[in-house]
Parts: sequence; structure tokens; C-alpha cells
Amino acid sequence: MISVNTKLKRLQYAVLTLAAMMAASSAYAAGTLSGIPVNNTAIVTYDVATIPQELIESSPAGNTVSGIGGGAPTTFVVDNVVDLSVAEIGGAPTTTTPGATLVLTTFRVTNEGNTPQDYALLATNLTSADPAPHGDADTDVDMSAFTVFVDANGNDVYDPATDIGTFIDGLAPDADVEVFVLATAPLGALTTDFANVRLTATTYDDGSDATGTPTAETAGADTTSVDVVFGDGAGLPADVPDGLEFADDGYAFSTANLSISKTSVVEEDPFNGTTDPKAIPGAFIRYDILISNTGTIPADNVVIADTFPIEVRRAPGRMTGSADILIQPSVGASTTCTFDPTGDADGCNLTGIGAAPGLEGGDLAIDTGLTIAAGGSVTISFQVEIL
Repeated sequence: MISVNTKLKRLQYAVLTLAAMMAASSAYAAGTLSGIPVNNTAIVTYDVATIPQELIESSPAGNTVSGIGGGAPTTFVVDNVVDLSVAEIGGAPTTTTPGATLVLTTFRVTNEGNTPQDYALLATNLTSADPAPHGDADTDVDMSAFTVFVDANGNDVYDPATDIGTFIDGLAPDADVEVFVLATAPLGALTTDFANVRLTATTYDDGSDATGTPTAETAGADTTSVDVVFGDGAGLPADVPDGLEFADDGYAFSTANLSISKTSVVEEDPFNGTTDPKAIPGAFIRYDILISNTGTIPADNVVIADTFPIEVRRAPGRMTGSADILIQPSVGASTTCTFDPTGDADGCNLTGIGAAPGLEGGDLAIDTGLTIAAGGSVTISFQVEIL
């Protein structure tokens, strides 16, 4: 029969061995850190003719020496699982206006592997053939001047004086960081346009500053060194573990979409007066310029420029109240404008050769000072005389 003391010794040894194994690694959601040596020793106890014998520890090469300390641990090193994710933050496109600069979209890069890694970051335009983030298909309107910044203070807010680019440096396992992509919006975009962008993160070895060669997967059988295994999912190309991940976001445009029409009506001629007048020399023609805003935001500082051919000259004082110009907005009261060679007394400035009465041809610029609201319109009317 085995003595009580012998059983206690064996139990104590097993407990100590288990404690040593647990102390050899740290637990993370992403798994044990790479490079950690995992040591393990087996023991065997036995009796001979009912007499308990000295225990024997294992060793990689085999051990016959009895007693504690006679064996050697079997050791392997935990390999590096490269795994990451890139996610768009916000769940909706960023609203911007044509020509705006430093327009922000935000992403989150997470190291889901078991090794600190560097990540190179690249922002690119998508096309109408690419997937549509937020359900808004790209209309082949491209952003420009991409710059990428990494959240330096962990406050998840872009701080121009604090945040740095252009790569993530030494992101720890289970850690994540916000990445801010800034871009310039193109002029000419409409409210129906969407410009979608992609942020791609490429894995590099920690300390590489995301330069040189990206982290490569270890080929062949397991080695005694820290091997690399790609554990990421969809990347470039899609669904191939490759150490790359991306996420898409988009820009939606809010702008004033202006529609301009110009029509003419014969008001009076020298022979018929105002009764069925004809467009003959000496006749007066009224031009009506209609500007409609079908966009989603107002159009400010509206200026109308017109070029008169040499066959006509501006006819002053023929609009309401002997004014030169009649301005009729769709909302609000009508106003008038009269040429003032010394200033802008009525708040509507006429400039150009065609502004002065009595001169044929030339350019006329009408600075209305108006703002045309979204869904609103304005009609600019004036008359010319046929020469």
C-alpha cells in the first residue's frame, strides 16, 4: 500500500507542475502571445511488488533517471497568428459639399492576432463597380488629396495638432485604434452623387514602421521558431487570408443644384407699339432669366453675367418703377436695380460695358446679393433695344 506521505508528495508535485504551466502563458481573447515558450513535463509513478518506486519525469529524448529533476520539459514556441479587422465607424456616409477640404471619415483597426503588429494604411477611391457601403452606389465621382491620421491620444476624435499618420505603430493584441481619413471633395458634384472610399490595412512586423516587406506567412511544416499563420478573413483578394483587411465608407453630397433658363419677349416696336409688336430695329425686347435651385442647400452670392451682341444695347428704366432690372424671387418681395456709375445705392450692382446705357454690345454682370434657398428660384428681367 502506498503511504499517505507518498500520495501527498505526488499531489504536491502535480499541483506545482500545473501552476508552472499556467504561469508560462498569459490569456488574451486573441490567444496566447506569440513567442511564449510552452513547457510541459509528464511524470509516471509505479509500484514494484507493491512497493512504491521513485517517480520518473519525461524528457524529449526519453528519460530513465528517477526522481524529481531527472527529466526535462518538452517545449514549443507559440506561433504568430496574423488577424485583424477594419471597420467603418458611424454607419452612414459623411455629408459634404463640392470643393470642401479635409472632409473626415472614421475607421477602427483592431489587432485580432496574438502579436503586436504595425499596419500600413491606404485610402483609395471606389468605383460604381465596387460594393456600395450604406447602400449608396458610387457614382464615379472621386475624392482627392487623401491623408490618413492615427488617433494618438485614444480619444476617438480627430485632433489635428495631436494625431499622426501614416501607419499604425505596434498595435497590441486585442487593442484597437481609430483611423481618420481626410479628403477633398470634387467641384461639380450633385446631390445625387456618392463618392465611396476604402481604407486598407496591411500587416507589417512590429518595429518596421510599416515599410519594407509586409509580414509573410511561414511556408511548410512547423519550425522551432515563431512561425506566421494568416488567420484573417476577407481581404485583397477577397476571402483569402493574406494579412490585409479593409472597410468602405462614403461621402454624400449636399449642394445647390442650379438650373438656368433665358427667354425673350417683344415688348414694343416703333410701328405697332405694344400691340402685337415685332422684333425689328428700334423694338424693345424683355429678357427673363430664371434660376432655380433644385439642390438641398442654398446658393449664395448669386451673380448673373450676360453678354450682349452688337445688335442690341441695354434699355434703361423700362422695368417696374423706371428701374433697369427687376428681381422676382419665388419667396419674398420683388426688388429692382438701377445702374449707378458712382456706387451701389440700391444694393444691386451692375458692372461691365453693357451696364452703362446707350452702348451697344458688351458684358453685363448683375450682382443681386441674393441667396436662393433650396427649392427656390429667382427671375431676373431687363430690356434691350434692337439697333
